Amino acid sequence: MRLRTSQPSGAVSAGGRRDACDLMGPDWTRLTEVTGKDEVFARDLVAREGWAALAGQLGDEEAYTVARSAALMWVRPDAFAAGTARRVLAATAEAGFRPLAVMPVRVDRCAVRILWAYMCRWATAERLMLLDALVALGPGLLVLWADDTGTPASVRMTAVKGRNDPRRRTEGTRTLREVAGAPNRALTMVHTADEPADVVRELAALCTWHDWPEFVAGAATRLRDGDRADLEKALCAVETELPVLGLPPLDAGAAPSVHELYSGPAGKRWAALVAASQTWPLLRRTPGPAAWPEQEERTPWQ
Repeated sequence: MRLRTSQPSGAVSAGGRRDACDLMGPDWTRLTEVTGKDEVFARDLVAREGWAALAGQLGDEEAYTVARSAALMWVRPDAFAAGTARRVLAATAEAGFRPLAVMPVRVDRCAVRILWAYMCRWATAERLMLLDALVALGPGLLVLWADDTGTPASVRMTAVKGRNDPRRRTEGTRTLREVAGAPNRALTMVHTADEPADVVRELAALCTWHDWPEFVAGAATRLRDGDRADLEKALCAVETELPVLGLPPLDAGAAPSVHELYSGPAGKRWAALVAASQTWPLLRRTPGPAAWPEQEERTPWQ
C-alpha cells in the first residue's frame, strides 16, 4: 500500500492509486441506494478510512468495483460456539457465492459500537453488554465473497442471510440464519454488510492497516481471475481458539447477572450468554434518532 509522500492531498499516481492517508472519501451515491446515507457516510471517519485504505491499495475505479462485487460476511463467535459455522459457509457457497479472501477476526467492544453504530437506535444497554460478552468468547471469521450474477454482491447476500428475528422469517425459505439455527434476534450467528457503502465502512471496522494489503489485494486478484480462496486454514484457526460448545436449551429461566457473562470458563459464559439472549430486555420501546430517513420507517416491534 502506498503511504503519503510529499504530494498534495488528493494527488493520484499514474497507476490510479491515491495516497493511503487520503480521507476525502468516494462519491458515496455510487455505493448506496439509501437516500441520505451518502451524506452521513461522507462525515463518517470510519467509512472514509475504509475508502482511503481500499482506494489506496487498488485505485479508485477498482475500489468501486470491489465494493460492488464483493459481499462482506463475518461469521460470528456464536456460530462457532454453536457448531454451525461450517454449515453457514457451505450454504453460502451453495447459494452461488465464491470466496475471495478470508481471515480470523477478533472484535472488541469498541468495534462492536463502530460496526453497529447506525443499527443500534433500538438497542438497550443490556444488548451492548450481551454483544461485548459475545465477542469476548473468541474470534469470528471474516470472508469476502463474489457474486457473479451482476447484482451488487452485498445486496444479494443480505437477502440470502435472512431476518434476525425468527418470527419474521419466511417459512420454507432456506436462509443462512435458518441454516445456522439462529434462535433469536440476539444470537444471529452471521453478520453481513447491507450494501456496497457498508462493505467499505465495515472493512475498516474489522481490519487493521496491517491486514489490508494482503486481504484486499488477494480479493481483488481472485475477483478478476475467477479464482477461489481456501477457507480451511483460517476456519481451523478460529475453531482452535473457539471450539464447539453446543447450543444450550433455550428456556426462559432466571436471568443471568452481568458477572456470569464475563467470568469463568467459556462454556459457562456461553450458557449465561444464551440465557441472557432469552431473558434480558434487548429492545427499547422508543428508538433513538434515525441516521437517515429510511430508518424512520423500520421498527422491530411490528
